[in-house]
Amino acid sequence: MAKARIGSAVKKGLKFFLYGKQGTWKSSFALDFMKMKNEEGRPLRVFYVDTEYGSIDNYLEDLEDEGIDLNNLFIVYANTYAELEEWLEKAINNEELEVEDEDGYKIQVMDADGNPFIADVIVVDSATPVQDTLKYAMLETSEKRAKLRAQKKENTTATEIFIAEATAGLEFKDYDKLNAKGKNLLRSLITRTDKYVVVTSREKDLTEQVKKPDGSFGSKKIGVQPDCFKGSEYEFFTVLHMIEDEDTGEVKAQIERKDRTKVFQRGEIIENPSPLYWQEIVNKNKDKHSMTTITEKYGDIVESEAKELYSTTKSKQQNKTKQQTETVEQEGLIENNVDKNDVGSIVESIKSIRNGMTPSKKQALSANFTKNGLPKQPTESLDIDILLKMLELAKETA
Repeated sequence: MAKARIGSAVKKGLKFFLYGKQGTWKSSFALDFMKMKNEEGRPLRVFYVDTEYGSIDNYLEDLEDEGIDLNNLFIVYANTYAELEEWLEKAINNEELEVEDEDGYKIQVMDADGNPFIADVIVVDSATPVQDTLKYAMLETSEKRAKLRAQKKENTTATEIFIAEATAGLEFKDYDKLNAKGKNLLRSLITRTDKYVVVTSREKDLTEQVKKPDGSFGSKKIGVQPDCFKGSEYEFFTVLHMIEDEDTGEVKAQIERKDRTKVFQRGEIIENPSPLYWQEIVNKNKDKHSMTTITEKYGDIVESEAKELYSTTKSKQQNKTKQQTETVEQEGLIENNVDKNDVGSIVESIKSIRNGMTPSKKQALSANFTKNGLPKQPTESLDIDILLKMLELAKETA
């Protein structure tokens, strides 16, 4: 459901996306939120999802030495999409957090003040392993899909089926689904909560295809990009490319695209990058209203949209089928034994004709379908005009 509000000053959000090589302070940047205060002067409580299992453990002792109370830090170790989604839901919805003690009993998590732990900051460090595990899971599905396709082909040998499965890879539609799924999850940290957010990512080379002097093609590095769900960084308010100075070894950060908080300008280089530079933004949020956020999960929104789209499409298809059937009826293209208002009846008629053919005629029919730009198999999801062409070809081939 769309949200609306009157024009008034609202709290500014801090929504960071950081990417860079290993050792460029991405984790330490996120942990520096422990050194910050909320608009009332209380230390921020950080909900930290560690997907790399131990990426921040070495920093905790240093924080304690600086007088930081680690009871304001809650760490979750998770690296699958399902685990990440589960724990982010808990943080976004301010659910009661529990952990097991040494004896296996559930105990409620309390903050440094002895109150139930409610996060002010959500950290995902990093999104790259989550992308990778989801990609591997989808690859297994792709292999099964390739195997089923091979098994459906006539006269396919066991070796051909094995090769089809072994060499299967993700298809374009798989990558689209992968990126959409990941982006929607990370987008929930922007639209469904006004908590401060940090998401980190590893980086990878950005390449383009170039033609070599010998006429062959190869890849050429033209830069770097986040090793994350494609386009995720566009969702965030501030994107930082964490870099190490080759001459001095010092870590710096460059503002990419823009900083919506207006603390820094696009392209500006930050020395010793830390969210502490944005403390004043938090201070100015005092007495301001929280930004209206979407409460529904993106999965629920997408499902609702899909149902609405399906309902509209189905209604249009029914009207189109009715109009086309009336035209076809007038032209006499459907025989009396086929229900003129039932797509399923046409499909069954095509299948019935094909089943009565010899193997050679079945192959000829498939070739005729391909030659005329038609699907190889009739299904009820096809438009009626396509099915009618297939029916006519089936009759002619028989």
